[in-house]
Formats: sequence, structure tokens, C-alpha cells
Amino acid sequence: MLKQLLKGSSIFVFLLANNVSALAQAPESKTPTLVSQALQAQFQLSQAQTIISQEELQQFANLIPALQEIGQTSQQMAVQIIEQSGLSVERFQELSEAQQSPGTTPSSPATPEEQQSFNLVAPEIQSIQQETLTQQEELVRAGGLEPNRFNEILVAIQQDPGLQQQIQQIIQNN
Repeated sequence: MLKQLLKGSSIFVFLLANNVSALAQAPESKTPTLVSQALQAQFQLSQAQTIISQEELQQFANLIPALQEIGQTSQQMAVQIIEQSGLSVERFQELSEAQQSPGTTPSSPATPEEQQSFNLVAPEIQSIQQETLTQQEELVRAGGLEPNRFNEILVAIQQDPGLQQQIQQIIQNN
């Protein structure tokens, strides 16, 4: 259960963890995401061991459900917008990945209609992503943690089975 929570919370962890995180990045977007910040935090953790207080663990655990709710709502909105455009989520993701990675090619070239739909939807998805990121950052701050610290804790929990058990216990007790 905790692994699902942590995996899902990696949306903030970040953002629409499963489907939309790859969907929403328009190629011109250079804005650092919390995911990239989490990777930086992971690198920093390899440099020095992170000490996490019980209070921080409690704050972290308290934030997970609300962060997941924000992510799920955003994911549903993004999927609805994509499907209304006439593209499937899988096709949108495929076209998005092909645009982001020049060496990647879609299973079939985009038709003019698909390209037009993609070009109309991609900015909307990026907007949802940015709004979600903002909401999640605000929530984390309101919960008593800075986003970078949240990410450091997330990485530490993912690497430490003992911390995973503690978080699971806190979540179950809430």
C-alpha cells in the first residue's frame, strides 16, 4: 500500500504521476519540475545522509492524500481534454514523446488532423500541469514543508524500508 502511495505521490511527485507527466511537457517548456527537483534531491542525498524528524514524517504523511487528490483531478481533466480532441491518451503521449526526443518516432506519422489536435491540446495540458504544480507546492508549504525538503524526504523514504514502515504506520493511524 505504501509503495502505491509513494509511487502515486511521486506525482507531486509529482504531477499526474502515471499518464500525464509525460503527456504534458510541451517541447518549449524549460520550467523545472518538482520531479527534476526530486532528482536533484536524490543526488544531494547521495552526497549526505538526510535526517528526518518525526514531525517532518508526520507532515509528509499528512500531505500525501491531498497531493494525490490534486494529481488525480488534474489527470482526469487532462485525459478528458485529450479525448475530446479526438486523440487517445496513448497517441497523445506517443506524439509528445516524439516531439520531446528527436530520436523517438511514433508508431505511425501524425496525420495533419492529429498534429493539429496535438498542437491545440498540448498547451492546455501544459497549463494544467503548471497549475497542478503550483497547487501542490502551495499545499506542501501550507503543510509546513518546503517543496525541496518534501522531495528530500520522499527520496529518503523510497530508499529506506524503515522509513517506509514509519510512514505506512502514520498513514494507517490517520
